[in-house]
Amino acid sequence: TSDTNCPRGLRWCKRMKIQSNNRINEWFVRLMVLTLGWGLGRLAPSNKPSTPSVPLTPSKTPLCQHSEVGKVGKDNTVLPLDHSRHHVRANYRRRSTGNMSIVTDVFNPFHQYMSVLGSMDTSIFSEIPLWNSWIHYFEAYHNHMARFRNQEKVVFMEIGVQSGGKIPLLRKYFGPGLVYVGIDINPTVKKFETKEDDDFKVHIEIGDSSDPKFLNELKQKYPHVDIFLDDGGHTMDQQMIAIKHMLPHVQPEGVYMCEDLATAWLENFGGFPNGFVGGNPDFLKRTMVGLVHQTLDWFMAPAISGTDSRAREDVDTMPDDKFAGDHTLDSSWWRVIPSQVKHIHYYNQLVVYEKGVTYTSMDWESVGIKLPYEDSGVHEKVDWKSILKKLDTIFGRSLLI
Repeated sequence: TSDTNCPRGLRWCKRMKIQSNNRINEWFVRLMVLTLGWGLGRLAPSNKPSTPSVPLTPSKTPLCQHSEVGKVGKDNTVLPLDHSRHHVRANYRRRSTGNMSIVTDVFNPFHQYMSVLGSMDTSIFSEIPLWNSWIHYFEAYHNHMARFRNQEKVVFMEIGVQSGGKIPLLRKYFGPGLVYVGIDINPTVKKFETKEDDDFKVHIEIGDSSDPKFLNELKQKYPHVDIFLDDGGHTMDQQMIAIKHMLPHVQPEGVYMCEDLATAWLENFGGFPNGFVGGNPDFLKRTMVGLVHQTLDWFMAPAISGTDSRAREDVDTMPDDKFAGDHTLDSSWWRVIPSQVKHIHYYNQLVVYEKGVTYTSMDWESVGIKLPYEDSGVHEKVDWKSILKKLDTIFGRSLLI
């Protein structure tokens, strides 16, 4: 049979040296080819976007690091308008939950929990306590809490129980080792407390977080705290008194978080509208945001003298009142930061203090040729191919994963 007269399916079969001499075989092969094509089409990814390709405005994409965002593409991915200038792009994706739609480059267990329960009909799960939170906190939560997951025991202490919705979430996140200690001024939240012999440990303490006596009693009752989250009344007095007492109390490798820092600009919380560090002395001294800025100075205390040593011993020789007058805490409290805090992380409306073994000043050099700080006059090209080949023999094709 000539190629021009051969049915479409038989042309392919002819190349495979399959011959059909009767009409029955011809239609059988046709059916086989059509079935194969249909199956491959089902396996191939669809080019149809799962959501309408519409431009997004900055106001609807608060989590994007770019001022403008391009159109939603395949699989809800979102490209920044200037993505052509980036060799490595963040994987932005539109996520929907109920009547909300966000664009984010992260999706962790906190997003998963809210995206499922946030879109669920109340009649399906009416008995669960409600949880509400700013969605951009989720990234900070996971970044600093993940290492405590599935541990034999993790003590999570929180100011601000509210409706209690975070309690079951934290149990799902950390696992059965969670011991939850909730602090609130509302006696109603005692309903969330479990019995002493219950496998799920939930303790509720009623009191005012701005009362030093109450906080001291908490420290005696709960001598070990892994994670402390201040999500309480958000007044300046409450936030600053809580960090004074509870940051030093958190275990040496624990985490201290304070959120909703925007109240530093709200008068009814003790804040200063339009205040900012450098423009208003009271804002620096009397707000939590001002205190956070000061902790950055204290964190770098070993270098503050202007000498080249940056040694930890320099902090020990500083007077207690080195930073007196800049804050309303005890004059020597600043020492907590350089002596106990390993990292400080600042998110939108949230600050995280990671405690740990603080750094010891040490200038470490590798083997190799050291260039002088001034022009040596020698401009011979480096043989990178030879250097990389030798590094491969030492470390293999890549460094530690």
